[in-house]
Amino acid sequence: MQKLHCHSCRKELPKGTLKYIVEIKSFADFDGYLEDYEGDVESGINELLEAIETMDAKALEEDVAMERIFIMCKACRDRFVEDPLQTGRPAAHGEEAKGTIH
Repeated sequence: MQKLHCHSCRKELPKGTLKYIVEIKSFADFDGYLEDYEGDVESGINELLEAIETMDAKALEEDVAMERIFIMCKACRDRFVEDPLQTGRPAAHGEEAKGTIH
């Protein structure tokens, strides 16, 4: 069986050890506003569709949505949830975190 390690500090996490799964989901948001398009909208859409056909499918998917999963020990999980972006500022909680999202 493969040994598990904390993704943050690399500490080994033996069987039966307290560990946490941390999931990060990122997805594109639409605020309901479309910028004015100077050209013909139909030809613009066709150009966009042609460009999409030549793009790498994985890169295109990750431009829209991405998910990452990490296994962490308790100490690293606690540090992460308090300052996930390592800005030195505490994370927002509850309704204050939502802002204008959806």
